[in-house]
Amino acid sequence: MLKRIANLLENNSFYIAIILTFLIAYLSFVSLNNIIPKLEFGYFDKIAHIISYTSLSFSWFIALCLKKESNLKSIIIVLSILIYGIIIELIQGKIATNREADIFDVFSNLIGIIIGFGMFVIWTQKRKELK
Repeated sequence: MLKRIANLLENNSFYIAIILTFLIAYLSFVSLNNIIPKLEFGYFDKIAHIISYTSLSFSWFIALCLKKESNLKSIIIVLSILIYGIIIELIQGKIATNREADIFDVFSNLIGIIIGFGMFVIWTQKRKELK
């Protein structure tokens, strides 16, 4: 069962990464107040950023580095996703009426990217053990 899920993820990783990229951009600009009730937990937003960017980076690592791992590819993915998150924050600060730019969101994104990279390293090790 686990091997089947792994194969499904690997075979569709590029599409998953593209969808997550657009989904995060979309969710970064829409108002979720009517959909998700205001939570009393003050750090919910930061946890959401960590989870989102963990998923995003993990999917891009699988899409681009699974067949041939490369330190340069990994650095490019990390920097690209970090810049993507910074650009979204800057646009939120300038254009979005229901959102504001927050440097702590960028730090949360970076934590998510690092976790995603760690998950990818573990994934590739487990994948080698299964073969």
